[in-house]
Amino acid sequence: MKLHLNSLLRMSVVYATQKSAILDHESWLMELTKKYKINNHEGEPTEHKRKNFQDLFDLRTPFLMDSQAEKIAKQLEESPALVMEPKRKKRKKDHMPQRKEKEIELTHIREMFTVLRQTPDFKLNYQFLPNIDDFRRNNSHIRNLRKSVSCCRFMEVTSSILPQLDEYHKGDEFGTKMINDNKYLVPPDVHYVCDDVNNILLHTLGFKFDVIVMDPPWQNKYVRRRTHAHGRHHGYGMMSVKDILQLPVGNLLEDGALLVVWCTNSISQIQEFLEGLNVWDVKLVATWFWLKVTKAGEPVTPLEGITHGKQPYERVFLAKKCSQGVVSQSIPDSLVFCSVPSGIHSHKPPLYELLKKYVGPHPQCLELFARSLTPGWMCYGMEVLRLQHSFLFEDSCQDE
Repeated sequence: MKLHLNSLLRMSVVYATQKSAILDHESWLMELTKKYKINNHEGEPTEHKRKNFQDLFDLRTPFLMDSQAEKIAKQLEESPALVMEPKRKKRKKDHMPQRKEKEIELTHIREMFTVLRQTPDFKLNYQFLPNIDDFRRNNSHIRNLRKSVSCCRFMEVTSSILPQLDEYHKGDEFGTKMINDNKYLVPPDVHYVCDDVNNILLHTLGFKFDVIVMDPPWQNKYVRRRTHAHGRHHGYGMMSVKDILQLPVGNLLEDGALLVVWCTNSISQIQEFLEGLNVWDVKLVATWFWLKVTKAGEPVTPLEGITHGKQPYERVFLAKKCSQGVVSQSIPDSLVFCSVPSGIHSHKPPLYELLKKYVGPHPQCLELFARSLTPGWMCYGMEVLRLQHSFLFEDSCQDE
């Protein structure tokens, strides 16, 4: 079960302090392809060519309706110097305690982001300036890629049920795994399991981990509606908070281990989850916030006036397993980190470099509900190979 944690993981962090950070998910993936020599065309080196997954990170403008984007484009034609943001309808003040807490949360994120965007690293990393045509296209290149014949096949095939797997891949380069005439690329030094997460103790055989990262399939009304309207490959199987808390996560954690949970934005689910977190013998020590931004460094939706709808950030809960009742407070609370999100729903940026200073040397790491593979980790989930499909690593056909 011992795996070597690869030093390449440090490539995900561009800048970090105790209060804020910048991650670059696209560059991290590109470094994987370079280091482990992905070559999809026999005899033709492709390591320096643009890959399909890079096009999915080419988010040039915020999330807008086409009519909003066209309106901004027309206004920029008249006054090119304007910095345009879509107007949001004013809403009545809500005095519910949960809303007050949310406003405190939003104020903190705005303040940290204001400081972060003044740093030289932020300005260097987000130099892109969208033009009139970028607003007019409204990120249609990303949407068109997802609708292309090849990508539609990728979405349909990789959301289908995979066979049960429990395999290791060693070596110095990516390997290939063929399933039903589909090719998946597997990085070195990884243990991957495709099975129901409820069965994980059968695959770990008493082994415990120093770091566990999990992104559970929280119940989500939007996903339910999309699945009903467009078919199963546009959604995923969801779990209630009760079902998530019944997973044997506590049995997998070493004493002092770090548990990292990507969380829903549903207030009721958050409250239920935090109230039941002690069932895993862990204590919450920090809440971090992932702020999603465009290539220009703008939040994907406005941080002002949020009351409902699509939010530009997600929460990450960090908890410690301490059976003696002593909880380390060294992990900073309310860290705000930003990155450009992938065009694939719920494709999360790698967090290990932000976490490594809070765990011991040579930690054993596990990702639950994984949909991709990380060198040096055990990755477990029903879709564990989904984002390893060779389509994502093939040369892009998009125009620059």
